[in-house]
Amino acid sequence: MSFEDLLRNRSATEYADFVLPSIDSGDRVLDVGCGPGSITVGLAKVAGHVIGIDVDDAEFAEARAYAAEHGISNVEFHEGSIYELDQPDASVDVCTLCSMMETLDDPLAGLAQVRRVLKPGGLIGASSIEYGGLILHGPGEPLLRRFYELRLKLWEAQGDVHPYRGRELRRLLLAAGFEQVEARTTYFSYGTEERVRMFGQGRAADCRDEWYVIGLTEHGFADQGEIDALEQAWTTWAASPDSFAAFAWGRATGRNP
Repeated sequence: MSFEDLLRNRSATEYADFVLPSIDSGDRVLDVGCGPGSITVGLAKVAGHVIGIDVDDAEFAEARAYAAEHGISNVEFHEGSIYELDQPDASVDVCTLCSMMETLDDPLAGLAQVRRVLKPGGLIGASSIEYGGLILHGPGEPLLRRFYELRLKLWEAQGDVHPYRGRELRRLLLAAGFEQVEARTTYFSYGTEERVRMFGQGRAADCRDEWYVIGLTEHGFADQGEIDALEQAWTTWAASPDSFAAFAWGRATGRNP
């Protein structure tokens, strides 16, 4: 998927809409766990300055190039960890964590760093996927659900992702000392020809991903024949007019005391 595709399908307008109205044109925003950076670039449209941080510099290489090419001068990207944020105390107005909290084994330690860099009264906005709210319909649905069953088993075996963190965000922000915490849930839906195709082809590509294939086979969760069947099921689903999918996302906002 090109970076332009990401800007359309993983935009700040859609994924950070719950914090955008609270960001002012002079605000300094820290986007922690920015990944490929499409949301970060979108935040730069409304903020004074935005810094995207992720553990792998290669993640946001395309976003950095896009910003330079299009003269977006108020955004920058740095390699770093939420556990050791390279920002001065009380220097940030807003901190966003999109698809970030579910990757943390020690979320309270990460949130302590966020509190340190946020100004008094500064805003935190966190969103995490909630696998308890998955909706799937279309051809091959049992195989599609098997795909997620295997992904969950692999995450559990490897401890990579906490797939039900979306429901925990309110508790975590309160435990970290944030105030005025408000949690809610929204759904991201895949119900147009373009979005169904994008989603289905993306999951088919996941079935060829080394992490998924090697992880499943090494743990004995599935063999190559079943993985190939899952890929074909997603390819078929991506082209079907019967297909629909939606994921629940937990969201929470809070203020630094």
